Amino acid sequence: MTQQSLGRIADPAPNRTGAPEWRGDAGAQRVFDKLFAPAQPATWHRVVEIGGGGRFTERLLALNPKARGWCFEAWEATRATTATRLAPLAAAGRVTVRALDTAAPGLMAETLAAAGQAGEVDAVLAIDGLLQADLSLLTACWLNAALMLKPGGRLLMTLADPNTPSGFQKILRDIRRFHRFQGRPCDRFGYVATDMVRAVLDRLGFVVDLLESWSNHEGRPPRDLYLSARLVFPDRAAAFRAALRPAAAPAGPPASYAEWWDREVPRALAGHAGRPPAEALLAQLLVPAEVETWRHAIEIGPGDARYTAALLRSQPRLRLTVFDVSDRVMQAAAAKLSLHVEEGRLGFLPIDPLHPDGMLAAFEREHLARTVDAVVSIDALMHVDLQYLVGYWLNAALLLKPGGWLAFSLADPTTAEGFARLLHDLPEAVAGPGQVGTRLEYHSFGLLRPLLERFGFDITCAGHWQATPTASGGRDLFIVAQLVRPEAAEALRGHISIGLAGPRFESGAEEAEPPMEPLAGLGGDEGGEFARILGQAVWRQLQRQGVPGLAADGRPTGWAENRRDYVRLGRQLLRDLAEMGITLHKAPAGPASARTGPSCASE
Repeated sequence: MTQQSLGRIADPAPNRTGAPEWRGDAGAQRVFDKLFAPAQPATWHRVVEIGGGGRFTERLLALNPKARGWCFEAWEATRATTATRLAPLAAAGRVTVRALDTAAPGLMAETLAAAGQAGEVDAVLAIDGLLQADLSLLTACWLNAALMLKPGGRLLMTLADPNTPSGFQKILRDIRRFHRFQGRPCDRFGYVATDMVRAVLDRLGFVVDLLESWSNHEGRPPRDLYLSARLVFPDRAAAFRAALRPAAAPAGPPASYAEWWDREVPRALAGHAGRPPAEALLAQLLVPAEVETWRHAIEIGPGDARYTAALLRSQPRLRLTVFDVSDRVMQAAAAKLSLHVEEGRLGFLPIDPLHPDGMLAAFEREHLARTVDAVVSIDALMHVDLQYLVGYWLNAALLLKPGGWLAFSLADPTTAEGFARLLHDLPEAVAGPGQVGTRLEYHSFGLLRPLLERFGFDITCAGHWQATPTASGGRDLFIVAQLVRPEAAEALRGHISIGLAGPRFESGAEEAEPPMEPLAGLGGDEGGEFARILGQAVWRQLQRQGVPGLAADGRPTGWAENRRDYVRLGRQLLRDLAEMGITLHKAPAGPASARTGPSCASE
């Protein structure tokens, strides 16, 4: 369940133990039994729920007639539904429903402090309410929770994990769905891994009792992490209270990656004085990756071109193709390295904002796929969400020759420096969730390794930059991986190369998808049903050919049972047929039509 799909839960009814249970909601009952019951919720007097529609608050207040609750909702529609459901409890003064304000990261703690309940809350819960929250927003919620909870109080949550069986399928399905947004806010999930959660919660004073993947639907593979943690060291969080300061007013409407970096070119070209020296860093990363044997490599994001220049100097015979979202950044890098451009050793191509297989397609047109020695991106993907990173990694796994290399750096929240930067950027990050900006996106080794292995890579080198052998690790995590199982990437090719119909952008504005013209002989509803059947059939064939483990009953294992996605794929196929002059006509009614279905004709 997501926040947008919450409906009214049936009224609680007593079970054999005397505690209320929900009729018709076995999933919620399973969650309650797993997360809540071991913590003796009947003894709780103060609870705070974030998202989720107040359904668990309602249950907890039924358990204890003296309990009091606060519900914080980000979505106006959900907030209205929650207020309606909990109206009798609100009238009795037992519950308060409040809006979350992204411009006020400390709102929840401030609300409880104003009510004289700071440090008195027994439990803070967010079940399915924060699956779309990135690590910055999660950290703000955890810090609020630490300031609200009493010592020993509970934090109970579900979190999105891309490395569970269903989590991996979810992030693959969403590559095409969200690629076109390119930094604009959208309803993609915010993914975390267990090492990230443990590291941040430990610094905020929590001890994790439970953190495991689990499904609240019997018989289904797990998608989410289920978390239960206790506040043991409240003084730790109190030291970070200043991180919840109000954010500055946003500079303007959300920008795409390309728009952002076009206007940030001066900052990109200036670079950062504190960054590792190019030659020293590349020596640590690329010598183990056999850089002396490279003949053709790809770089994603040149920035100030310091690493681009160092790559070209490291191997005189190397040809380098640079991809970036910003034309202005590429023009500036080309001017800075004009001699290499003139020599034919350096070229630039834009990252396609509409097609997630843009890099792959550019090389396949020149018959250069599987000839690339390395894909490198240093100090450039720090601002890129995981949803886009997996698309880049899959492109790389399909471009590289067997044994080719992938080297990149990302911000790591598990180090002291990474955590400090996370807190420093917290107000701006919370104020603009999902938006590109100066803030960083955070990933960890525990998050990256299973994903890269699924794409066919083995990590051969991983660590944090160290200027000297005795220096402590810094904020950024550097990864070097080798493509050892190219067939793994080939099995996943369809997730980027067979796309769905997507909207077009004009001057940064998203246009609605054009309506589907009625099929010849087919009404609107009937045409939509035929598009669904066609899309589902095509996807099943793709699965049978490319993905092992197809379910015995023929259902696709790589795509959720999502009618809209099948309809969109089917309609795109019908549009492609129409452009080739092929039209569909429904066969006459009768026994024959049951066998033949719609017929096609070429104009």
